[in-house]
Amino acid sequence: MSVVKFYIPDGHLEAKTLELFEKAGFIVEISERGYNPKIDDREISLKRLRPQDFPFVLSLGKGDLAITGSDILLDFKLKEPKLGNEIVELLDLEFGRTRLVAAISEDCFPDINNIEDFKRYSDRMKVEGKPVIVATEYFYIAKDYLKKKGIDAIIRKPAGKTEAWVIPPEPEADLIIETTETGKTLKENRCKILDVVMETSARLIANRKSLEDPKKRRKIDEIVELFKGVLRGKCKVNVWMNVLDPKKLDTILELLEQHVERPTISELKGGGYDIFIVIDENKIKYLLPELKRRGASSIAISDTRLLID
Repeated sequence: MSVVKFYIPDGHLEAKTLELFEKAGFIVEISERGYNPKIDDREISLKRLRPQDFPFVLSLGKGDLAITGSDILLDFKLKEPKLGNEIVELLDLEFGRTRLVAAISEDCFPDINNIEDFKRYSDRMKVEGKPVIVATEYFYIAKDYLKKKGIDAIIRKPAGKTEAWVIPPEPEADLIIETTETGKTLKENRCKILDVVMETSARLIANRKSLEDPKKRRKIDEIVELFKGVLRGKCKVNVWMNVLDPKKLDTILELLEQHVERPTISELKGGGYDIFIVIDENKIKYLLPELKRRGASSIAISDTRLLID
């Protein structure tokens, strides 16, 4: 039996990752300080580490699958293009969404409002022989971004909170490139966003050689299909209803076919029909009253955990 080694993230992506596994039908048991969670599938072995390490360990063939941020993946690929080529991105998991932004202190630079303004500032500093410092955890993304913007700067990776480096008095950096979900923390520290460097989210990634192994590929494809099913089922609901008067079937189908392609219709014992559809949950509040008016009854709704095409 071939076992797929799957790295799952510790930290802010962990809760959503465990939710993804649960919705896909897996039972995962994890302790607060444990590194080897248990899963109810003998063909999968889990290991829990920080997601920043996953591109590196996967590229060396230490594991088969991992969930990490697209920002982490890009930074690694820019740093190690040869090793980065050993990693294949399989799926955007659509959680852990953040923005990687360029920001400054409003108090230090009240007249700088965008990245073009900052470039002009950096050009002046270069003429005066003064260094411009950029603090970030994403060294290679920052290096690539600053080069594209024509900004000459020294890039430093802080050991602590990145935004602290631009807080006056006498800040340690002129600019930060930092992740943010809402911008609230930056705003509370009077930091102004100048530009969005990239939009990020959690990604399912694989080692290229694992995909070339037929036994592992079969299991990986199963996992991908289950995860895709969870994503397809997101914000969907199952709706069942009865149409006891056959004469009202056409008018109800006319309404349903504005929202779904092929409702499932079954005949009820004793006459009438049972109808089943899957629909976006945000449409249901508009659909239900009209269904009732047109003669539908016994309408039942449940969440869709998985939707496999």
